[in-house]
Amino acid sequence: MTTESRQYVSAPSLLAVIVLSGFLLAACGKSAPPSSAAVQAASSKPGSSQPFTVAGVFPPGEGRDLVLNTCGSCHPVVCTARGQHTAERWDNIQKDHKDKLTNVTGAQLNAMFSYLKENFNDKKPEPQVPAEFLQQGCTPF
Repeated sequence: MTTESRQYVSAPSLLAVIVLSGFLLAACGKSAPPSSAAVQAASSKPGSSQPFTVAGVFPPGEGRDLVLNTCGSCHPVVCTARGQHTAERWDNIQKDHKDKLTNVTGAQLNAMFSYLKENFNDKKPEPQVPAEFLQQGCTPF
């Protein structure tokens, strides 16, 4: 190989590839279900000494762990708890996500959206989430 045929990657390009790879690996990793203490802490009243946790926004139920472990791969998971959609709107969001969530089965997708329809609908108040948990922004659904 001659000197002229060698191609070098610039340091900023290499750094960008490493950082992007780290984000992708983190997004694909599964976290352990939150402890009951974390859930209780998140449901504490504003101004209390208990820390807020994203997992605490999501009440127990079938599909909860799937939501916590799947939705955050594309957007902040807490965004799924915002908006208080109607059942019809959740159905449309599910249809839109069918091709995006190739790592879940149809039954898992149904469980996730049944859970979201039951717990985050237009008849329930929207959970209060501190601004720092929304810094990445939420995709408008």
